[in-house]
Amino acid sequence: MRYRLEYFLFLLPSRGLRQLLAFGLLFAVSQAHAGWTIANAEAPATVIRATNVYQLGAGEALRDDDLIESAPRSVVQLQDDAGNLLALGAQTRVLLQAGLRVSLLDGWLKVAHACVTQPCAAPVIDTERGALEFGANAAAVIAALPGADDGKSTIAVFSESGTQTLAASARRSTITPGSFAYATASAPPQIAQRPSSAFLADMPVAFRDALQRLPVTPATHDSAIKPQRAVAYDDVSAWLVSDLPARKRFPARFRPRLSDPAFRRAIDQNLKALPEWRVLLYPPAPRPDARQRALQAFRVNTSALPANSLYQHP
Repeated sequence: MRYRLEYFLFLLPSRGLRQLLAFGLLFAVSQAHAGWTIANAEAPATVIRATNVYQLGAGEALRDDDLIESAPRSVVQLQDDAGNLLALGAQTRVLLQAGLRVSLLDGWLKVAHACVTQPCAAPVIDTERGALEFGANAAAVIAALPGADDGKSTIAVFSESGTQTLAASARRSTITPGSFAYATASAPPQIAQRPSSAFLADMPVAFRDALQRLPVTPATHDSAIKPQRAVAYDDVSAWLVSDLPARKRFPARFRPRLSDPAFRRAIDQNLKALPEWRVLLYPPAPRPDARQRALQAFRVNTSALPANSLYQHP
């Protein structure tokens, strides 16, 4: 690959252009994200990859678009090569996305952005109440819990260190070290000087300590990991009806599962909450293409021609 790149650069007409392109390629490589790995798991995590369900433990590499769910009474720690750390409390669900973006559906998540390599991008945590952006050397605990507003989640954030910014609609709220943010579906974020006693009482005990990077031995397999089964509607129903930005990508992702009668029936029964799926279940009748429309527009109605018309059929 290296020699192909050098040959390609040699073919470029100008030395300046060659240098500029080479710098851009090197910058792109330096910005590449090595991806998340399960550093520790007290019990295997459920991972939905594409349209299949897996059980993965420590040492397993994760991929963009993996849906992760920790087991009951289990804390799962993820980390990347740059120094970013994620800890999932018990029964917490997250979606890993490209560019260090993570969607938190429900549960407890602790995030630490402590770079061990440079440059080092900070993770962004999407919630149903907005996106949480991390400053340098920042750590925070985030809870996405059932709310009183028609089941819409409530988001609580405790800033352990550094600063975070909660971007909700057009409003941006800064959360300074030691402070606490609270946001519901019906009210903008509120900032307090310290977390509530209820928050501290419910927070996973493991989250009281700062996250530490763990040594990881990559998992090895004699053959490719096999899924346990295909994803069922109940596995993803909460994701499909969520208010997360990633929701818009789910119809295309899980469309192949419509071939399963049970999955299709469940989608059909919940179309009121899933309007974006209607076109997949009940596609409109195909419209004539442009050529067919043109032919129809210029079709000669021979019955309307004069009797002596040269165009009349014999």
